[in-house]
Amino acid sequence: MGHLAALAGAAAGLGVSLGILLGTPGRTLTRPLPALFPFAKLSLSVDGLSAYFLLVISLVAVAAAIYGPAYLRAHSPDAGRARQAAQVFGLNVFLGCMTFVCCAGDALTFLLCWEGMTLASYVLVVSDDTDGENARAGLLYMVMAHGGTALLLVAFLSLTERGGAFDFAALRTAARGMDSTTRTTLFFLALGGFATKAGVVPLHVWLPRAHPAAPSHVSALMSGVMLKVAIYGILRFAFDLLAPAEGPLPPSWGWTVLILGATSAVLGVLYALQQHDLKRLLAFHSVENIGIILMGVGLAMILWRQEGAGGQLATVALAAALLHTINHAAFKGLLFLGAGSVLCRTHTRNMEELGGLARRMPWTAGLFLLGAVAISALPPLNGFVSEWLTFQALLGGAGRFHGPAALVIVISAAMLALTGGLAAACFVKAFGVTFLGRPRTAHAEHATEAPPSMIAAMACLGAVCVALGVAPGYAMRLLDAPTIAMLHGPGASAVVTARGPLVLSTAPALSGTPATAISMTMVAALLIALAAMSWILRRGARRWAPRAAPTWTCGMSPTPRFDYTATAFAKPLRLVFAALYHPRREVIRETAGTPYVVRRIQYAGEIVDLAETQIYHRIEREISAFSRAIRARSTGRIYGYIGFVLGALFVALLLFGVRRG
Repeated sequence: MGHLAALAGAAAGLGVSLGILLGTPGRTLTRPLPALFPFAKLSLSVDGLSAYFLLVISLVAVAAAIYGPAYLRAHSPDAGRARQAAQVFGLNVFLGCMTFVCCAGDALTFLLCWEGMTLASYVLVVSDDTDGENARAGLLYMVMAHGGTALLLVAFLSLTERGGAFDFAALRTAARGMDSTTRTTLFFLALGGFATKAGVVPLHVWLPRAHPAAPSHVSALMSGVMLKVAIYGILRFAFDLLAPAEGPLPPSWGWTVLILGATSAVLGVLYALQQHDLKRLLAFHSVENIGIILMGVGLAMILWRQEGAGGQLATVALAAALLHTINHAAFKGLLFLGAGSVLCRTHTRNMEELGGLARRMPWTAGLFLLGAVAISALPPLNGFVSEWLTFQALLGGAGRFHGPAALVIVISAAMLALTGGLAAACFVKAFGVTFLGRPRTAHAEHATEAPPSMIAAMACLGAVCVALGVAPGYAMRLLDAPTIAMLHGPGASAVVTARGPLVLSTAPALSGTPATAISMTMVAALLIALAAMSWILRRGARRWAPRAAPTWTCGMSPTPRFDYTATAFAKPLRLVFAALYHPRREVIRETAGTPYVVRRIQYAGEIVDLAETQIYHRIEREISAFSRAIRARSTGRIYGYIGFVLGALFVALLLFGVRRG
């Protein structure tokens, strides 16, 4: 019943969001909530931006609700009914809080639902803990999430104090009277809070631990949807709550977001390449794709309210970011569901222990391959379209600037190109090692296909990937409402149109064939190539009789040890980027009494996340040392505790007096 309720809620969300997005531009639905507090009125408000992110949430929620029941039965058949009921209840709370965050009409509703989203996802992360690892991942997630929430709380309360109310209309009015320094300070506070939840480098350390720990359909929601709620918050603050009444946004906003996005995209895919845990690999790719989205958002901030083609370029950049938001939700949800199917049938996430699953799980393999092609930005699927638009915006934006600014944008475009190539290499490894070759363990040898409902859920998201890739022009209509609401200009379909080429006289880099035409051309070329290959193979089969022969392996019988491993596949890149990875390895040789006869070689390797070791471990050591010093000086002494309390009270009163003055 719990999954059925989630499905019904998701269907209702789809209806509401499509009604706003396909209706009259500028339409807003507002509903008051029960008065729970005497000092604030709670409300829900759905405008174009809220409706678009509600669509993203509902789309993946439909697939998760279909996928969940069979997954929980297959993955943890021995789990008690109480634990499964808690997981289903947590799933519904998680979905409801994400929905209300995007539909909040005031700061208090936003913050309460934001905290509810964090707590519900934490419960889901630690709900399937057997060895304590999930508990550690959940603790790290809670610490990082609440650090980000503290920054958001400061930003919202500062606006609330100036506006005298919690509703967003009062906050907009308060922001109009701010000086540029105060506005920029509040933006960066909010950016820090949202970037923590989005997993932006270097605030990403919780993500590759927490996402794999959750049930796979919850991982799909956390990676494909929850991170986008943070993107919604950045857009709401930048283009709505803190936007000046006239003129462009402060330049530091857009350049910071653009650089953070480019850095996250490259580092995310580089760390993903070295992962052998299938779900951890997908989690790092979420860091990469959040970076790609932020590149479009940052460029839109830079170009907004500029004269001439700059305004149209801002629309292209924001449309690319929004389109990649729903594209990533679709293909990342599909990939996490595919990884969950592999996990529930093999009970392992280590790719080195898999192999040969394409014969045993053909539907899962085919749908995972579809998602891998989409996330690699290869035509004719949806990842190509949004990254193509991001390229167009970056190259067109480079022509609007000169000197260092133009160089930064060109380097960002080069980093996006590098990201696409590395992502393709990463998923060649992920698909090949997991589904091709021979089974490496008994788990893979005896795997069977996933239940039909799990296949149906993956097929739904796969259909979205195909539809948005083959005919993205029809999706541009969905982008009109959010782009008009944020940029107060023409909608995306008026600038990025499927009916003709996008030609801007001052930005020749944008001239060319629209995304729909490219995708349809690629589909036609692919069909022609497949038909030609089929004809050649059929003709060859008639001319030459098939002949079966064993593979020549120097006289030895081929075994799974002959197949390429994930470690070997990624080794060249590990050597190239050794300064980034800081690889650690240990080789143990077992000999037969003489060093010249080696019986067995054991190899263990580890990749170090520099952000974790160089930033967080140092902070942890400093805090631990400070805590030990306090404990050594105050334990058992009442005067010490009283002194700390009085000191904290004095500092609080001092800060309050300075603020009031």
